Amino acid sequence: MVLLGLVLFSENIFAVTNGQLTQKEDQINYTKISERNGILLDVARCQLNKQQINQIIDQINPQKFSYIVLHLNDDQHVSFRSKIIGNQNDPKALSVNDLKELTANAQRHHLMLVPDFDTPGHCKALIKLLKVHHPELAQQIMLNDNTLNYLSHKTEKFVQKINEEINTACHKQQYPYILLGGDEVAASGNHNRALMKYFNELNTFENHHGYRSIIWNDSIMKNADLSNKITVAYWAQAGTNSAKQDLQTAFNERATVVDLINHPLINANAEYNYFDLENLNNSSKIEYFVNQFNQNNVKNFDLIDSQSWENNAKSNQNEVATDGQLVCLWGENQHFDFKRLLYLIKKLN
Repeated sequence: MVLLGLVLFSENIFAVTNGQLTQKEDQINYTKISERNGILLDVARCQLNKQQINQIIDQINPQKFSYIVLHLNDDQHVSFRSKIIGNQNDPKALSVNDLKELTANAQRHHLMLVPDFDTPGHCKALIKLLKVHHPELAQQIMLNDNTLNYLSHKTEKFVQKINEEINTACHKQQYPYILLGGDEVAASGNHNRALMKYFNELNTFENHHGYRSIIWNDSIMKNADLSNKITVAYWAQAGTNSAKQDLQTAFNERATVVDLINHPLINANAEYNYFDLENLNNSSKIEYFVNQFNQNNVKNFDLIDSQSWENNAKSNQNEVATDGQLVCLWGENQHFDFKRLLYLIKKLN
């Protein structure tokens, strides 16, 4: 990313001239998200309130990072208050008004805010809520305890209603994006064709509402019939697999970066771009992560090496037109040191 001018750091706030900010806004408006850097916050499992997220936004240098992703749901918790779901009274979840205010604050800081509501996998907490508030619907749209039935049209309509609430909250951006999920969904053969159809139809719905869509890569098979309007966040071809037999299967089935070359691609390399918030109190791990991220070649993706049958996070893909990376700050534990999280954000910026 070309620096637009001198960045001054004072009182933890980045200041630039009006001309630079206007130029940066133009860059945000007309550049694909795949050509920019972003930061993902796992607010589903490591809950952050509106004030804390605003503090993080205040620390982000818009000349290094252009967007922030809020991961709103996972197996452990749904961090978005939805009338459709029935969790409006959850004090640890963000309301529609919270998302509106966060979006406005991000815009003031010349950033985009990207909501991430992950389906059809990682939906254990969502399904639990539905069993309480809408038990009949839960039985109609669940595939198993943590996966929605992407084969059902009812599921698609249900997810559209949730996304419509989120769209309403975050739409006041010139080119809004939404991350639709697709992470770690077991789907091959005909089931994978149905999964791609599910995302294509959700994408059409989002496009109609002025949004562009993003999904994770690991459920996309080779020769998948996935709309090339959908941006793909590529974290690893093998996902979390490392056993030789699993890698051989994934190599034969799952799309490589080159297979997805007609899609806008975000490099979310799991080796370089993922940080576990359980390591926040380990300064050496923070230093290592920041240095590794800054030194990583943006063309290095996490692919399977068919010679050694190992994951290769330094698989260079020069033919891919991408210049942006997504830093993902994941966590399994809701108890973490927020001050240390702010420290990490500052170091990255």
